Amino acid sequence: MRTAWIGLLMVLVSGCASVDVAKKAVALKGAALSDSALVDAVWWTCQGSPVGAVKRMYGVSADRADLYKEFCQGSGTANVIGE
Repeated sequence: MRTAWIGLLMVLVSGCASVDVAKKAVALKGAALSDSALVDAVWWTCQGSPVGAVKRMYGVSADRADLYKEFCQGSGTANVIGE
């Protein structure tokens, strides 16, 4: 990743690239990074979060618990309402 940014910077500094090409490269790389970050965030929310943290955040009401279950559907989520 760092190499790609350094390469882009070198091209821009050398004057070999047009502004449109540079914008497109940044936009495409930025979109890919955003997509990856979103996938990671969903994984952490549904799979990587400690049970206690999930219960504190989503177990305060049935509506929030249902929201969590719907968002993480198919990932083996348990009941988050404290009983």
